[in-house]
Amino acid sequence: MGTLLFLLALFSLLAGLGVSIAKSVAATERTLVVKPVPFLISLAPTVLFFSLFLGAYSVDAGSVGVVKRFGNPIGTLQPGLHFVRPVGDTVTEVPVQTRIVKTAEDASSKDLQIVKTEVTLAYHVDKNHAMDILVQLNNDAESRVIVPAILESIKAETSQYDVQQLVTQRARVRDGIEERVKQRLAPYFIIAETTSITNFAFSQQYEQSIEQKQVAEQNAEKAKNDLVRIKVEAEQAAAEAKGKGDAAIAAATGEAQSTLIVARAKAEAQKLQRDNITPELLQLRTIELMHDRWDGVFPSTYIGSGSNTNPASLLIQPPQHAPKPEKQ
Repeated sequence: MGTLLFLLALFSLLAGLGVSIAKSVAATERTLVVKPVPFLISLAPTVLFFSLFLGAYSVDAGSVGVVKRFGNPIGTLQPGLHFVRPVGDTVTEVPVQTRIVKTAEDASSKDLQIVKTEVTLAYHVDKNHAMDILVQLNNDAESRVIVPAILESIKAETSQYDVQQLVTQRARVRDGIEERVKQRLAPYFIIAETTSITNFAFSQQYEQSIEQKQVAEQNAEKAKNDLVRIKVEAEQAAAEAKGKGDAAIAAATGEAQSTLIVARAKAEAQKLQRDNITPELLQLRTIELMHDRWDGVFPSTYIGSGSNTNPASLLIQPPQHAPKPEKQ
């Protein structure tokens, strides 16, 4: 828009000059004599357009323009095209969109360990107080109040926790820093949106002690696992030995019981034979034995009760029973 106004002013000036020259030439029969009246008339639109060009100002989106007249703030301008006095008025833009600032600070924890904390803050200024921010902070809020507020909040909040708590309670520490920053920036009409702890860095000595502690814990855990493994292996060996012993006892018991059962069966069989033996059974067993082992030849010499005794007849003599006693 400013470029267009400048071109219009230039065009008006050149057009007025051209008309003045043309009329002068026509009136004096082609003699170049410039008459001032047409030229002065053409200066009016030239001055108007040039004044508009000098007074036009466009405020970018995300900013608020503060109008100062001879250095004194007199008002604000919202984003868009505006016209101010070309002489005496100046416009300074104050950014009101969300901005990011990142800073880090070394601080002592509750257990006197040095911790470097890196914090990122998202903030914006209140657009309704852009003039106050410009007057109080000269449009340099970050270096004047925001960064110092963050550094002070880091130191104040870190001192409330041990090193281990800084890690395990990271969200709580972040919220504490954010609350402190909000309180410190509120009087300057700066609104803290979000705070993030992007990094914790500890001293080299502390990191070495942590590493040594982790190694010790790992060794202790390994020793504990080895002890459990040895105990389990010993229990397994004992259980295996007990199982083998129980199996051997069971086998011996079974064998002893089997032998006892066989012995009892033989004893009962012998007893049964003794109870049921008769002369006829003995003679039958003798005949069976002779049938199995005798070759059919009688001995040449034998002892008998008489001369007519036949050895074979002895084998087939009917059994003689003892006389039964008579009943009285």
